[in-house]
Amino acid sequence: MTDSNTNTKFDRPAHLVATKSLRDILADLRKAEMWLLMAAFAAFLASAFFVVKYFVGGEMEPANWTGEQWANALLGLGITAIITAAQALLYASGYKGPAAIAATVIVVFFGLFSEISQSMEREDATVRQRSVDSPVFQAALGSIQNLSAQAAVPGGNAALSAASGKLARHEAELAACKSRYTSAERIRRCEQFEHGKIAEARGEVAAAQAHASGSAAAVGTALTAAISQAKTLEYDEDKHYAMIRLIRDLFNVAGIWASFMFSVIIIGTFEYAFHFVGSYVADHRRALLLMGRDAQGELIHPDGINAAHLANAGIPRDYGNSARRDYLDWVTPERGEAGEITNLRHPADQTSTPTVDASIDVPTAEVETVANTATVPGERPEPIKAPVSDLSRERFFKLIFMEVRSRIINGELKPTVRPVTDAVTEVIRHHTQALGLQPSLIGKPERQKIAEKILTKLEQEAVLTINPEQGIGKPKYLLASRWANRPPPEIPVAAHLAQ
Repeated sequence: MTDSNTNTKFDRPAHLVATKSLRDILADLRKAEMWLLMAAFAAFLASAFFVVKYFVGGEMEPANWTGEQWANALLGLGITAIITAAQALLYASGYKGPAAIAATVIVVFFGLFSEISQSMEREDATVRQRSVDSPVFQAALGSIQNLSAQAAVPGGNAALSAASGKLARHEAELAACKSRYTSAERIRRCEQFEHGKIAEARGEVAAAQAHASGSAAAVGTALTAAISQAKTLEYDEDKHYAMIRLIRDLFNVAGIWASFMFSVIIIGTFEYAFHFVGSYVADHRRALLLMGRDAQGELIHPDGINAAHLANAGIPRDYGNSARRDYLDWVTPERGEAGEITNLRHPADQTSTPTVDASIDVPTAEVETVANTATVPGERPEPIKAPVSDLSRERFFKLIFMEVRSRIINGELKPTVRPVTDAVTEVIRHHTQALGLQPSLIGKPERQKIAEKILTKLEQEAVLTINPEQGIGKPKYLLASRWANRPPPEIPVAAHLAQ
């Protein structure tokens, strides 16, 4: 006896099939696809702003771009669009395995890097603009302008000019003493007086020069200090967003690191939501495949690549339900103990034991497991015998449901309670004998309830429609027009799909 490992991983597509109707799955898929498109567009814009700005040299003014800058901008947009599309398609594909993980890491890294960079650049520009517009910075600029004007015209120049003029005047008077007076005594007195005035004027000139030098030095020092203050105020760390200032003070880090942490929180949450929406789309598409439907909700049929196979197959088979059977065999290894049950759409002399995912519990009594019984002579061919050790009500209902469904679609059975109840009775009698169960435990009232639930579920799957003229003598359900107006699709078995 060989033990098999139980698959304990939660299977979301199977859970969706078991808990949602076809209409709900399609409605949720359409909503998810819309949100996936919006997420991809947002991711494209967030990355494109940074990439394009880098490619064009940091100038985001298209009106001033040169031809080379436009070419680089288009290149950046193309690169970002391709990577974002690959990211969205990868999320929505549902791919698993090492290669898918590596691809996810690569595209997620690009998204995080470019979007975080753009977020930090935007916040940095906001802080700089707030700092430049602040009244304190504007006052600092005004102070620099005033000090620059004072440095150009020193305040002590007037006193220095007056002292220099006085000195020149007395030197001229000294030179005129000899020509002005003839007496030697008068000339001596004149020269003595002028020498005193000249000395006084030179003292005033020296004082004016010292004052002018000190004033220029003071103005220069003040101008240097004003310029340094303006540089500090040009990018004021206190102009960050309040949350960034909180992160900075809480973790005692620099403003740039606080901005990085803030951006990681925002962009990381967005990337997770992007991935979740993509996975949500992939799960719903897989759930439709398990129901034998395409992404539009239509039954999968061999109009194209499977036509040649069907021409040689001889027996028409149900693609969707067989595919689901193989999938459920993979996620629940214990199904292998129940033997191989092929889902075929059969003529009157062939068996049909399809399985399909159904979310309706069967209101029957507990079935008991017994040893295999012999086939009944005269009955239709029996399937492969295999004792079932764990046959749940839900799986037994799936067996009944799909055989009745196949007969209704083929037109072999009317979609009313009595014929369906008779068909349920026949299927139960056949398969309980084949699977080693006791049909006597399932009475007629319970079989009628099964028939009603089957009709309700077929209506949910759009196989049947409500008869608008229902009433006395008229059936409640009618076969949907797409089934009534065309032959049912002939779909290959799962074994062919595996090839």
